[in-house]
Amino acid sequence: MASSSRAGRARKRAAGQTAPGQDPVVIETPIIQIAEDDPKLRKIEYSTSYNFIPEELMNRAVNHPILKFEEDTYEWDKFNKFKKMDLLQHRIINWEWLGEIGAEQEVRDLLGERLIDAMNCIEPQYVELVLEFHSTWYHKEGKFEQGNALSFSFGRKVYEMNVPRFAIISGLYTEQEVRRPEFTTCLRGAYSENRKYSVGKRELKAFWESISDTEFGQTNLISTVRNPIYRYVLRLLATTLVGRKSGENKANWIELFVLMCRVHQREFNLATVLVDSISRGRRGGDRARLDMGPYITRIVSHLGVLDVYRPEFLHRGPSAAHTDSGSTYQVYEASSHETESG
Repeated sequence: MASSSRAGRARKRAAGQTAPGQDPVVIETPIIQIAEDDPKLRKIEYSTSYNFIPEELMNRAVNHPILKFEEDTYEWDKFNKFKKMDLLQHRIINWEWLGEIGAEQEVRDLLGERLIDAMNCIEPQYVELVLEFHSTWYHKEGKFEQGNALSFSFGRKVYEMNVPRFAIISGLYTEQEVRRPEFTTCLRGAYSENRKYSVGKRELKAFWESISDTEFGQTNLISTVRNPIYRYVLRLLATTLVGRKSGENKANWIELFVLMCRVHQREFNLATVLVDSISRGRRGGDRARLDMGPYITRIVSHLGVLDVYRPEFLHRGPSAAHTDSGSTYQVYEASSHETESG
């Protein structure tokens, strides 16, 4: 699948569309396919030849040879939007502060071990690799077990795989866990259109209106949620698995889906949540930040990318930090009088 200008634009139009859903039971997770090993797999075009790996820190991350995409391609269009964005500083759970206010055990019980591990991703992030990953990420929505459901590039090498394999390399599940039938059949997300193994707008609306003082709509303000623990978890999701800089007081569908599943004790697929989070649209601008860096580093570590592209020769992004206790306290305590009276 060559990445010519025409093919690039075709892929761009396809992004975000839903393919007919067919979900064969996962019997095995195929090995990761590398495009250079198979001429039928996706190819990415570049504007320059590539015959060296920098052994020094380049003066600008965007000048790295892995980012020299051919103009007017799908990858170049995305890179052009992302290249001026700073990386997001992910903020993780502040257990010390939760212990001080007596809420630690309640948060642990609500989130569960797997979600806690995913939200506490503190890997360093590297600008060049984050830019390359987001610029080349392609998700065939509605696909799950198919070997080319997901593709992306590191070091000009394209990797294609299915969702179960992605679940393994992102550190969310083990090989044994993705072979279990429930990995395939548990809930995968919340969508406006009908999809198998998912919830729709009506169910998400009912949940929101059971925890908030406002009706479900385009803007669902976290500050209107009555339970302070739920407010805290929604804010945490917005700084970890659904990392974003803008709209910090607005709960999106991914965050509400995760909270709903944990509150109602319904099993959901954390890998599809991460895939949806990576695939969501991103706008440029001064306030925008490029997210998912710590999760991307988990992936490159699994693939051995950092053995070739040494961290000391890459630009380091901001380190993950604990949620600021001052602002978090305000989130936690917001509308507390309403909670107590309600």
